[in-house]
Amino acid sequence: MRLPTRILGPRGFARLSATHALSNGADAFFTVSLAGSLFFNVSVGAARPRVIGYLLVTLAPFVVLAPLIGPFIDRFARSQRVVAAATCLGRGILCLFVAGDLRNLLLYPEVFGILVLDKAYSVTKSAMVPGLVVDDVDLVAANSRLSRIATLASLPCGAIAAAILSAASAVPLLRVASLLYFAAAAVALQIPPDNPERLSAPSVEHDELRSPAIRYAAGAMAVLRGAVGFLVFLVAFGLKRDAEPLWFFGAVAAGSIAGGLAGTVVSPLLRRQLRRDEPLLAIALLLAGTASIAAAVRASRPAEVGGVFAVALAANMGRLSFDSILQHDAPTAARGRAFARFETLFQLAWVVGALGAVVAQPGTRSGLALLAAAFVLAAVVYVIGTVTRRAPRRARG
Repeated sequence: MRLPTRILGPRGFARLSATHALSNGADAFFTVSLAGSLFFNVSVGAARPRVIGYLLVTLAPFVVLAPLIGPFIDRFARSQRVVAAATCLGRGILCLFVAGDLRNLLLYPEVFGILVLDKAYSVTKSAMVPGLVVDDVDLVAANSRLSRIATLASLPCGAIAAAILSAASAVPLLRVASLLYFAAAAVALQIPPDNPERLSAPSVEHDELRSPAIRYAAGAMAVLRGAVGFLVFLVAFGLKRDAEPLWFFGAVAAGSIAGGLAGTVVSPLLRRQLRRDEPLLAIALLLAGTASIAAAVRASRPAEVGGVFAVALAANMGRLSFDSILQHDAPTAARGRAFARFETLFQLAWVVGALGAVVAQPGTRSGLALLAAAFVLAAVVYVIGTVTRRAPRRARG
């Protein structure tokens, strides 16, 4: 097998992979270009209101995602590659405007537009995956490949952007981001078209999206996302409060990135062994709970890094499992609406979890213990709900 195929996947899927790599590389340049004094160069007290404001801003794009963008993506299901290309093209154009408006109020609506288009691209990408794989069994592997490609594209681009920013200004970063977005748009147009089903009746669609498999999986995933938001700011404020050296911030961040990458490798292997998606999500919850308990008991630097690694791994496993469940259980013609709806729910869970850590600012050990309890409870509810849902099927069989 040729190296490009091993990295990007089969020909049709490879074009989505290449689009995703370019888009995430551009996202890294854009994010670094807007990096400022949100957290590291101010005191804990001064950082808190800035972080709360940032968290509330991250929710803004989701106001339009579920009610407007999801249905729009489904309406143009046959041309989803065009929608994906349009989101990349729009972000590239807006980056050029941002480069000229960094010092005036036009910056804010332009950045908001980029965030909305970014979420629209994410939903479109998830909706296209099932049409580019041979079998539903391959969904976890396909989603893992895209997640891994996103991380591997973002890391070097982020490092290059940080180096350029330290030597110049944000303007060249935004111009590079524009070029990468434009390249992503060109590649997206080459993705093979899908042959979508007709839109279901609203009542049928509603029933399918509220099936027990999807509802229990969404609840478990919301716990994982909320816990990630809580853990990020629990650890960040804990490290800042304890005046930990900057290298330890880097070690924690590296642990999180490594955990996410490990999740993209472990998940397809486990999925092939388990033969179903649901056990993968249960294992993710139990792994996160065990790691949180261990980190709370040990209360040391290595334990914190290990806990962050394990929770990041579990969160990625859970997300890959949930995406696969939704991709094969949700109505084909309503995948855009389905992903938009659940993206909104998960972002809300992340923000609520993060706000809990920022406002309450519990100690690291007590916060980790609280997370462990939440993970274990979620795992018990999910396993019981999944088993009872499948029991009638076995009885009928």
